[in-house]
Amino acid sequence: MRITNVIIASCILGMISAADQHEEMRCKARLGCHLAKCDPGLLSPSLNANEYPVTCVRTSAQDGGEYKELKSEMRSMRTEMETLKTKLAKSEQSIEALLKALVRSCDGAQLESALARNDSGGVFNSYIPTIGFKGVFCDVTDDGGNWTVFQRRMNGAVDFYRGWDDYVKGFGDLQGDHWLGLAALHQLTKAGDMELKIKMISRKGIYSVARYSIFRIGPGSDNYRLHASGFSGNATFDALSFNNQQFSTKDADHDGRSSVNCASNNEGGLNGGWWYIGCGSSNLNGDFHKTGTKGIWWRSWWISLLRFSEMKVRRRP
Repeated sequence: MRITNVIIASCILGMISAADQHEEMRCKARLGCHLAKCDPGLLSPSLNANEYPVTCVRTSAQDGGEYKELKSEMRSMRTEMETLKTKLAKSEQSIEALLKALVRSCDGAQLESALARNDSGGVFNSYIPTIGFKGVFCDVTDDGGNWTVFQRRMNGAVDFYRGWDDYVKGFGDLQGDHWLGLAALHQLTKAGDMELKIKMISRKGIYSVARYSIFRIGPGSDNYRLHASGFSGNATFDALSFNNQQFSTKDADHDGRSSVNCASNNEGGLNGGWWYIGCGSSNLNGDFHKTGTKGIWWRSWWISLLRFSEMKVRRRP
């Protein structure tokens, strides 16, 4: 801009005749053709259109030095821009690697780092691919910790009789009754190296546990199909690993029965969202306040209605 201003100022200050055009051409070759000639529109209306600015005759060695200096500065700026682009690309790769590592954010989670906490763990911010940052409850005390809790029923404060979209996105209070969401659960378990632990307490105060050494939830395109195997625990009945079912809600029937929708209050009557098969085996997302099959239950000869359930996953040791 400095050299351009000098040229424009020179054009306004002095003029040469058409006969001196050869001097202008010689100057253009020295300084760069596109800079030496001024726009005739800048000239005074009283001047002849064939007359040219005195720019070239008056341009000094200092002007040429400024031009070279400007080119050098531009080259330096381009070099700096390329360096910054390279650093930015490396930073983006580092950030992506960090975010991928945070998918299993409850690995090594420390209670003092939680955003909020109760007796067993706390809420942490987790980055989940395709979803972004999402709060998760990490159990840091039970059986060595590192558990990501994705379902809890403890007081019936949250209504679980909901539609498909809610079950996909998640709902509830992370410190209390909640469902993390099918989309997040798929991302957390799709690598296939996660285990599941289910804790239950009956209304009679009987405590039971069901564990699965392999637990995975399929993608939304397969309606978040359940894959669970390797059952153990004192719940006495394997209510998940045999079904391999898709998830169903009151407005999305995938239970494999053409006659009824198990999740619907009006049809199957189970009042929840679950991996139903034959409207039986288990219903941990049923109506907390109901009795009979509309409550929350796990099929077993000694346990029926529950007053507490918690489902959580972690990477296998």
